[in-house]
Amino acid sequence: MVLFICCVLIFVTMFDKVITLRQILIADRCPIFRLGMSSTFSKHYDSIQTHEVGDGESLIQVFQAHPIDLLIMDDLLFGGELRQVIKKLRLINPDTRILFFSDRGEEHFLSCMPRGGIYGYVNKKAPMIQFLEGVEELRQGHHYFSQDLLIDRLL
Repeated sequence: MVLFICCVLIFVTMFDKVITLRQILIADRCPIFRLGMSSTFSKHYDSIQTHEVGDGESLIQVFQAHPIDLLIMDDLLFGGELRQVIKKLRLINPDTRILFFSDRGEEHFLSCMPRGGIYGYVNKKAPMIQFLEGVEELRQGHHYFSQDLLIDRLL
């Protein structure tokens, strides 16, 4: 049964439509990480514009200035204010798909999912293919949760 759980990902429909990823915002404190993510998107998606921010204030500014289709973020930008930041982002653009990308584990974001506005989680230690699967599932209008999250929750 554990082997079966390890191989299964949860996909739940959340949006009415599939979107084209035109503008992506990568929010992480590490500039090298942001550059790597931007490079990954350029390689896998045509005609995509990536924005990068390294702090919460810049995140809000870029989010207000551009019609962001996908936000990839780590909670380290916000500390204990994550829930309030997500609420603010949802007021600015409720259609943006938010993928939480962290290596700190589920306890830091469970209160924001999915009713709070985060619709996916991928662990930073996961293989690149799993990250790209998560992005694609959100693009298609589904939730996405890493296998490690499911295993931790069920064990």
